[in-house]
This record gives sequence, C-alpha cells and structure tokens, in this order.
Amino acid sequence: MKNNDSKVENKTNNNSNGGTTTPKLSGEFVSSSDCLGSPWDHETTRAGMYGSSISYKFDESKGELDLTFKRSVLECASIPMVDFEFSGDTIIYMPYNADTSGVHADCMCVYDIAAKVKGVQSKVYYIRPKTMFEEDQLQVLELSQKSEGEL
Repeated sequence: MKNNDSKVENKTNNNSNGGTTTPKLSGEFVSSSDCLGSPWDHETTRAGMYGSSISYKFDESKGELDLTFKRSVLECASIPMVDFEFSGDTIIYMPYNADTSGVHADCMCVYDIAAKVKGVQSKVYYIRPKTMFEEDQLQVLELSQKSEGEL
C-alpha cells in the first residue's frame, strides 16, 4: 500500500433519520495501493468505474467498518485519497487525487483505496459514491446479517 502517511476525517454528518439517535459517523483514509494498471487492461473495468467493488469488514466491539474501494479509477500520477459524507444511515464516499501540484497525467490507473468508518452499529447502512449517477449505485450493507464481504 502506497499512500498511508496521513488520515483525513470526514467533514459532514447529517443525521436526520426521524428523531432516532445514532452515533456520529466519521470516516478516515487509511492507505492506497500503487497503480494496479490501466482500467482498460482489466475485463471488469473496461467501461471505467463499473468494475469497481467494495470489500468490507465490520468490528462490532469497536464500532469500526474497514472498507476497501477496489479498482478505483484515477489519473496515473495520482495520490489516491477518499473523502466521506454521511446522511442518516447513508455513507457517501468520493475517491479523488490529493496531488495539489497541478501536474496531470494523460493516462488512467486502477487503485485500491482502504478507509475506516467509525461509529458504526450492527444494522443496515446504505453506501454509494458521490457521483452524478448516485441512485443507480446505491448498495445495501447489512451489518446485522454479515460482518464481512464484498459488494
């Protein structure tokens, strides 16, 4: 894993779920892989981000959810990072390039990005990327049924 020297806490937590009290969720970047190759070299990612997946592992005793965003597509010269927003029981994530040098590469790479969400309970959460196609990419994470898996 390449990029693991800093942690980024989420900036937003909108818990508006009908008056029920839930712990405040927070998310942080953990690490990222080096470039795993071109997205067009992998059968599952030839259409861009459609081959991406999320693996997860929930530790109920700590209230922590480890997430790995597999095959995230970013520029080749990227410093992969992920930001989080929360809306009730919905976890919204956005992989991005943290490089602020202004240098851009004319190629794309696939990265695995690891992150952690804290304040998680054994219940149903919804997870989606922050994109223009949000509704189509909403996935259900049933932590009360299964503590580990891949979406």
